[in-house]
Amino acid sequence: PSFNDKKNDIIEQISELAMAGNSFDTTNFLHIHEQPLTPVLRSSIKTPLLEEKGSIVLTDYALYFQPAILSGSAMSNNGNIGSDGSGGKAQVWCLEDVVAFARRYDGMKDRAVEIYLSKMEGGKSSHHSVLLALDSTEVRERLVHLITKQCSASRSLPIPCYTDRNFVESAVELWLSNQLNNYEYLLILNSAAGRSFHDLSRYPVFPWVLSSYGDEDTMLDLTNAENFRDLSKPIGALNEDRFQEFKKRYESMVQQQKSQGAQHNHHQDAPFMYGTHYSAPGYVLFYLLRVMPEHMLSLQNGKFDVPDRLFFSMQSCYESALSNNADLKELIPEFYDPDCFDFLINSMGLQLGNLQTGERV
Repeated sequence: PSFNDKKNDIIEQISELAMAGNSFDTTNFLHIHEQPLTPVLRSSIKTPLLEEKGSIVLTDYALYFQPAILSGSAMSNNGNIGSDGSGGKAQVWCLEDVVAFARRYDGMKDRAVEIYLSKMEGGKSSHHSVLLALDSTEVRERLVHLITKQCSASRSLPIPCYTDRNFVESAVELWLSNQLNNYEYLLILNSAAGRSFHDLSRYPVFPWVLSSYGDEDTMLDLTNAENFRDLSKPIGALNEDRFQEFKKRYESMVQQQKSQGAQHNHHQDAPFMYGTHYSAPGYVLFYLLRVMPEHMLSLQNGKFDVPDRLFFSMQSCYESALSNNADLKELIPEFYDPDCFDFLINSMGLQLGNLQTGERV
């Protein structure tokens, strides 16, 4: 095992010991008469490239998450130490704010849940979600059952599950009747497929739609079909010459395995058409470099990639996705959200270097 593997094992063992000695500090409850509906459950909050271990308790009023501690006592956000040596101040999600949930994977294990919340603040509605990983599928399902039961008791309709088939079928009907726009519909499909903004390995995927990015001074003619990508084909099949190369490689792998016989096949990869994926953590951070530089530095051993491999041009990025055999990147939702323009601006003043042409990235 590598040094990083050993380090992760040690951290995991320390966390296990910390959790074993933890109990939930009930002074975190917002109401004195709250009744716990679950025992203390080991859990963790998942965010891009980060995991905060702790424990959760569901009451008849809210869901609480208390961070784990790595020492005998810990200070809460207000400077107080938990009365029983626990992790102090907890995060709270009121059940009245829960609007939906979705079953999720934690790595390769089907044991996580994403809870969607909506709350009125200052006359405006704010929406967010939290991704929680639990010990097992059974624990997750028990927690989901109790949350939906408790929420449904005070509502006329049950809270929806974005990964349930009937919810997706309802969304299709709304989209076909123009009650959902394309952006909302694709977000629902991504969520139903297990994708989440909290997980870079399963980040939502949006397609390249336009095929023309050349002239910045000319208004794009959106009535011209030639300015749009063929959405009936995957990104790897848009360039016919490259697609034929992919097919030849696939067919040669099939023939090679046939000629070598069954006894050798289990040592080789199954024949494949494409050698890369349309979405991966590195691709997501490629686009979000300017708003998540710390995550990119974490993946790149503390350094930014060479300037010519950074995201700096829509045209060059699309041309690479059409011609480079190792590039099949699709886009991310931020490209279609008018409120998410900051990822295209270097507002942090990051020193990303210059291209070989001398142009600053």
